Amino acid sequence: MRTGANPITTAIRSWVLRSPGRLASGLAIMVAVLYIARLIVTAVTGAENSGSDVRAHDADTSNTSVTSTPAAAEEVTETAVATMSASSIGRSPATAAMYYAHAFVDTTASPTQWAVALSRVTRPERVNDTLAAARPTAPVSILGPTRTLPGTGTTGTIVEIDTSAGTMTVAVTDTDDGWQVASPLPTLDLDDVAAATPTAGRTTAPTTTTTTTTPTTTPSPGTAPSPQRIPESPSSSEPAPPAQQATSPARIPVPVPGTIPIPELDTPLPGPIA
Repeated sequence: MRTGANPITTAIRSWVLRSPGRLASGLAIMVAVLYIARLIVTAVTGAENSGSDVRAHDADTSNTSVTSTPAAAEEVTETAVATMSASSIGRSPATAAMYYAHAFVDTTASPTQWAVALSRVTRPERVNDTLAAARPTAPVSILGPTRTLPGTGTTGTIVEIDTSAGTMTVAVTDTDDGWQVASPLPTLDLDDVAAATPTAGRTTAPTTTTTTTTPTTTPSPGTAPSPQRIPESPSSSEPAPPAQQATSPARIPVPVPGTIPIPELDTPLPGPIA
């Protein structure tokens, strides 16, 4: 016995099966409906996500500003600045000040290289002949990291750097190109540089003057001075050899007046007797 069929499904089945064209159009209609529904859902959810992205971006910006404040106050050493790229020099007051000090005390660079290095943290027209005259000619060493003074403002900051020739005070300002050294540009006292420069370990030995005293003998009254010793020359410290000493002359006998006595001989004189 056949039961009654569902009238709705029976009508749809009969409408689809009677024409393949109707089947294809039905599938196309379903795909179009699903595509439109997807666009609507994307439009609604995308607006919500954009709002959440803006809020997340604001939160990231606030976090960045909070974390960048301590980074700006970080102190740096000369070694860190010497290996730093040119784009990172002006990222903070400490890096700009230390780079300026490192380039200013460099005595190995040529005048052109020295001026170009300083121009990276200040305007090129500030590196003039007056600043070049204040360039140290003796080696100066940087003794420690930077020391940023507190409470110097948001646009201007004072950084101190200890060197072997004294403390260099560098004033830096925040510009569009990063932190740069303000004018007048800091220098070092050349007198302090000369005083701090060692004499390369040179010591001067004290000069000892040796004075040779020749004893002088004063002859007693009634005694003739002995001519056997000649005073030594003051320029010679060695005694004269015995061969150079003068000897006293022999005394010449005085002849006795009268006849010459004939000596008595035990034997007769040879030869004939006159």
